[in-house]
Amino acid sequence: MTPEEQDLVMGLVFVPGKGRTHTLDEVLAHFGESDGGSLALRLLQDAMERQDADDVEMALIVHAAADASVEEFLEPLTELFPADWHREYEDIVSMLGTLRSPKTVPTLVLATRWVPEYLDWDENRALAVKAIWALGAISGSEAREALEGLRDDENEIIRENALKQLARRGEL
Repeated sequence: MTPEEQDLVMGLVFVPGKGRTHTLDEVLAHFGESDGGSLALRLLQDAMERQDADDVEMALIVHAAADASVEEFLEPLTELFPADWHREYEDIVSMLGTLRSPKTVPTLVLATRWVPEYLDWDENRALAVKAIWALGAISGSEAREALEGLRDDENEIIRENALKQLARRGEL
């Protein structure tokens, strides 16, 4: 993606006091697409092929602006999550959490155990907590077993949140 295209996509982001500087229709027209979800998926796949962290962010911005379904993004997001060349781990966990799918359990469990370098300072383990809450929203034995496995974690925050989710689910 060119810097001009990145600026165009960044114009979809709401800035307090300024609003948005571009519309989704403008972005779609520029890229020759009629569907925001399709464009976002194409941009994401391209960014992954090139391992371009900035363009991953641009693809997720288009996805959010288009209010696109996450279902089509399940496979690329689970593939992208453990890659160490981007910075969108929290957004990926949030997106996977909206699916409430057992297919996301392995990636969400990974998010509870792995701390990306840029989050090394976060003693509150926000990424892990977000993943635990996403696991808590998934019905079925896979998510329950994942939460049960986390209730004995050495990290108190992870333990407490896993226990809260198990209690919320009535599985304590």
